[in-house]
Amino acid sequence: MTYKQYEKHCLEVGSGLRGLGLGRGDKVFLFGSTSAQWIATSHACATQSMSIITAYDSLGSSGLEHSLVQTQAEVMYIDPYLLKTAAEPLKKSKVHTLIVNEASIFGGSELLEEFKTSHPKIKVISFEDLCKAGQSEMVDPVYPEPDDLYCVMYTSGSGGVPKGVRIAHRNLIAGIAGLYTCVSDCVTHNDVLLAYLPLAHVLEMALENLGYYFGGAIGYGNPRTLSDTSVRNCAGDMRELAPTIMPGVPQVYETIRKGVMTRLNASVLLRTLFWRAFAYKSFMVKHKLPGACLLDSIVFGKVREMTGGRIRFLFNGGSAISLSTKHFLSLVLAPMFTGYGLTETCANGSLGSPLEFTLHSIGTIPGSIEVKLVSVPEFGYSADTKIPQGEILIKGGAVMLGYYENEEETKRSFTEDGWFKTGDVGEFDTDGHLRVIDRIKNLVKLLSGEYVALEKLEAIYRGVQGIMNVMVYADSDHSRPIAVVMPNETSLLHMAREMGVDEHSMHSDPRIQEILLEDLQAAGKRGGLSSAEIVAGIVITPEEWTPASGLVTATQKLNRRAINTRYKNEIHKALKNA
Repeated sequence: MTYKQYEKHCLEVGSGLRGLGLGRGDKVFLFGSTSAQWIATSHACATQSMSIITAYDSLGSSGLEHSLVQTQAEVMYIDPYLLKTAAEPLKKSKVHTLIVNEASIFGGSELLEEFKTSHPKIKVISFEDLCKAGQSEMVDPVYPEPDDLYCVMYTSGSGGVPKGVRIAHRNLIAGIAGLYTCVSDCVTHNDVLLAYLPLAHVLEMALENLGYYFGGAIGYGNPRTLSDTSVRNCAGDMRELAPTIMPGVPQVYETIRKGVMTRLNASVLLRTLFWRAFAYKSFMVKHKLPGACLLDSIVFGKVREMTGGRIRFLFNGGSAISLSTKHFLSLVLAPMFTGYGLTETCANGSLGSPLEFTLHSIGTIPGSIEVKLVSVPEFGYSADTKIPQGEILIKGGAVMLGYYENEEETKRSFTEDGWFKTGDVGEFDTDGHLRVIDRIKNLVKLLSGEYVALEKLEAIYRGVQGIMNVMVYADSDHSRPIAVVMPNETSLLHMAREMGVDEHSMHSDPRIQEILLEDLQAAGKRGGLSSAEIVAGIVITPEEWTPASGLVTATQKLNRRAINTRYKNEIHKALKNA
């Protein structure tokens, strides 16, 4: 589809929405996975000055009911497989029409008739029929004003009830333009972006709209079908689309790195050749010498083939990634740059550029915002030192209007002179680049009086080969933290069989726990952690950490409250034995 065709498509969908009785200021609730239909509906709403309400497709019934009732949306766009989740909340809402995306790859069409029977008062129309209705009854666009509400974006709710962030049209435009100031020298209309992260998250929404802004092509995939190993009898999304820009979150990149490592470990010759080439390239890049890429096609070509062979750079967002993984993928695959931002700032905060690649810092400040650091003396952070450190405060056009129908939380989140308090701790390096150290609420005081930054530790420990994800737990009653881990089940089963451990008890077997704990401790020492930051105990969980299990959010951020509650007894035992 060309840009001209896409514009016509959005105007048709917008006309279809008008045909449903909607007008300026009315709200359309978007509840579905990332797709071309989702983003087109959002742009169609903008052509008619309608507001969109976004929620993760992994949001449970209670969170969905809260957002539906609070915003009083009248129309909902939905993927069929989510009808079961939405059934009860819709009964308490003002929704009178359901737009069903029947092209959803997740199916669920069998739920449609059941839904129609149980909800006779709700009109059901397919997205395709909505387009046809718009084509036959085209209306003129109703262009929004800068301060008109573009979106109420609900956060993932890892801290409790999800908050609705009010984003005006001027906020989104400023946010996209701000991000472009950081990458304008390295993106073109020839770039191809793979879209698969949740569009209900500000990171994906900002990246896709940025792609439209610089005229790139966008292809839609899914986290479950990214690689060849996750599909049968066909190529994975990465190989099929062959993107030039690959966005992701730490969990995705750790999986890619560990997949490469697993293949290397199968051949001594391949492993030796690979690491020698890696060491050579590391040296050449570090000293900025020519010829760093001489061995790329010979040694690293197979890895690049997995992603389609055209990737020019990787983008990491969502949370911190370990330096070792960033270094590894930047040399083997493509330079990785990192972004920092929040829903409340339209993903603006700091953004790296492949032209200014550094391992340790994120990057420059987008042109649409200002950033300052404020001392946090109780945690030992001072903004008045040579390397200033403190809480990150942001001000500018990309910053939200406030929280939806939550004036108290809005006032608490801003200073009197209009700076948004992020709750994150950062520092500026000598180049003026921002580096995020941790979140204030994730700084924990140990029994010894020392503070540990949980996210910093997790970024390092997450790189351990036999571990898929990790949450570090610490409190003021103990002198050392412990790790709660989701293991690589294949590796764990292999280890259990070699040791003669029954697979039904392998997660709690002391011998296996000791081996994984030693691996974590070794990684901590390699990462330069202090003795107080080295984990002293471990809990190996038997279940997968997914949005469906509630242990991570839709963007793979840890749901600490849920993990702590689910494994309360195991954590207590590990702390006692540490």
